[in-house]
Amino acid sequence: MFNPAANSSEEKEFWENASTQFEEKVQDFSKTLNIAVIGKVSSGKSSLINALLKRSRKKAIAQVGAEAGITTQLKILRLDERVRLIDSPGLDDVRAENSEITRDFLKHIDVGILVVTGATDASQKRYLDDLRAHCESVFVVLNKIDEWDRLAPSALEKVTNQWKQVLNIEKIYPVCAFGYDPETASGTPLDIRGVYGLREDIENFLGSKGKDLLLARHMGEKKSYAVTIIATALVAVAVQAFIPGSAAYITATQASAIVALSYLYTGEILSSKAAFSLLPAFASEAVTTTLFLWAKSFLPPTGVIDIAAAAVAVSITLAI
Repeated sequence: MFNPAANSSEEKEFWENASTQFEEKVQDFSKTLNIAVIGKVSSGKSSLINALLKRSRKKAIAQVGAEAGITTQLKILRLDERVRLIDSPGLDDVRAENSEITRDFLKHIDVGILVVTGATDASQKRYLDDLRAHCESVFVVLNKIDEWDRLAPSALEKVTNQWKQVLNIEKIYPVCAFGYDPETASGTPLDIRGVYGLREDIENFLGSKGKDLLLARHMGEKKSYAVTIIATALVAVAVQAFIPGSAAYITATQASAIVALSYLYTGEILSSKAAFSLLPAFASEAVTTTLFLWAKSFLPPTGVIDIAAAAVAVSITLAI
């Protein structure tokens, strides 16, 4: 198998091509990601944050309490050195705090989330306008829709339309993120509704900016992201098999998948040299060992993935 230290001109050319392709494919994990969650006190921002990050009640990252105003001041959640999430009543509170962190945060906010609840409130329009002036993308959330569970379905539809008119927006996300309060009765399941669609749209936006994995790394459940990485790589190598010089493209795709999986599960950013060096280690024992077989080593053991790996390995080896 080829290796980056090879001496022949053919092998050097191969690794140069593979390295070039790798740099084009791999996500830049040195970027920063700033998310602002804005809304009145007791609008359920903290619960929404936990639901967005797929957190269980025991592993909640944002503090939630039954007492109104548990988060009464600006809260900065530093998920890691590159990802920051601010939970605040409004950007004015961020400005008032006036620290180096918040000043830097205000320079570039990737995603703004305005959380509203209950009946329409025209004063929320200024918070939305403020977010739009500072964020690349803004999402409006109507939280605590469980308040309408005992009413006719038309009641929720009516208030949703009213919020759209008051805020002059085309889309609003009705959601419920109930159950994160530690005082919730034992055995009460989380009531998470509407969050999937919101999360998906946020992730799609971040994907267009090459920042989706920065957020995915902090999700309480990562399996779906790992499967997407692997599936995307499988589709890519199947197509690349028909391209002249396909080996370099396929190697680059596999290496970039290794880097993505490593970052997703460990937060470690592998260099191209480290990623490429892993390929022969994963593939040397059997000619049918392919992307699925070694990529699954990053996943928790499950029979479904093991079976899928064995089945897909054959088809991918044929494609390569």
